[in-house]
Amino acid sequence: MAEKRGETEKMVYDFNTAGVLEVYMPRLKDWYRVTASEFRSFNGKRRISEPTEVILGKVDIETKTYDYFGPVYKYGSNSIVEYVESGSIEESEVYKIRKSISENRR
Repeated sequence: MAEKRGETEKMVYDFNTAGVLEVYMPRLKDWYRVTASEFRSFNGKRRISEPTEVILGKVDIETKTYDYFGPVYKYGSNSIVEYVESGSIEESEVYKIRKSISENRR
């Protein structure tokens, strides 16, 4: 389906997308979970939490959390932007289109 909309570029994910991805919202003064698309495009503090080991059937697992200092991309593209710690998602045409679709569904 994505090809029909002209979205043929494969997004680059330079991090473990299976981990718990969180961004720091300065105005709300707390960390919030986000999707991988939002995480890679967030221009601010980012961190990832992931298990130290995975054992089938074990529920109580240790996790390690570390700050992520990788590149920031425009939403929905592989265009790298400068890190300025704005505390928001780097918008693009794809972001604006998806946002308007989401707002029209309300």
